[in-house]
Amino acid sequence: MEKSAKVVTYAEVGEVCYQKKKGVRRVSIVVKPFKGVVVTMPYSVRFEDAEHFVLQKADWIEMARKKMANLETRKTVFNESSSFRTKKRTLTFVRHAAEKGVVSCRILQNEILISVPEGVDTEHPTVQDITVKAIERAWTLEAKEMFPQRVAQLASGCGFTYGNVAVKKIKSRWGSCSHQNNINLSVYLMQLPDYLVDYVILHELCHTVEKNHGPSFWALLDKHTGAKAKMLAKEMKHYSTRYF
Repeated sequence: MEKSAKVVTYAEVGEVCYQKKKGVRRVSIVVKPFKGVVVTMPYSVRFEDAEHFVLQKADWIEMARKKMANLETRKTVFNESSSFRTKKRTLTFVRHAAEKGVVSCRILQNEILISVPEGVDTEHPTVQDITVKAIERAWTLEAKEMFPQRVAQLASGCGFTYGNVAVKKIKSRWGSCSHQNNINLSVYLMQLPDYLVDYVILHELCHTVEKNHGPSFWALLDKHTGAKAKMLAKEMKHYSTRYF
């Protein structure tokens, strides 16, 4: 039986991981930070044909790899000297003596507490993973407390009506508004300054009236942002939902 995965190193594009998956209809290439080049393909496609496709895309892959390398250098690393805080909580590392060497976290009222055994580097991947998940938990708690209230305030002040508000771990966009005028907001908005959070909320509230990004939409958003809609949209490009 043919293998469902293999890794090949090329002089042109470096290491490429091929994966055959059920339900996949075509060959696709994805380049991700710290994961490299991953090619997914149907079982019906031969590895040789997928390799030919990859080598045809060598220039694109090289450009994508350079972008990913830049993102990798910007990866956030947390340690005892980090001065990180959410809207309401400060990240704190504490040491403890434990035979089993367990790393744990607690989300307190004003603190994200990461407990690390003596002798374990806080920059160890396991500690970093637990820290990231703890921060995301804190962001989620705070967002669910803050966002619905802020949506209600802005909608009331600007004369909008909407359905439900949901906070989700969305990384593909900052927010969305459904045809039923339900508003979804990314938990990763919590890293933005408050005025940009307001901008995103107003952006989605405007979609309750204008369902596209045509001139009428931008005119409405300008009305409620003090004619700063395009300027704020440009500033949003300095941030990414992929914080970590």
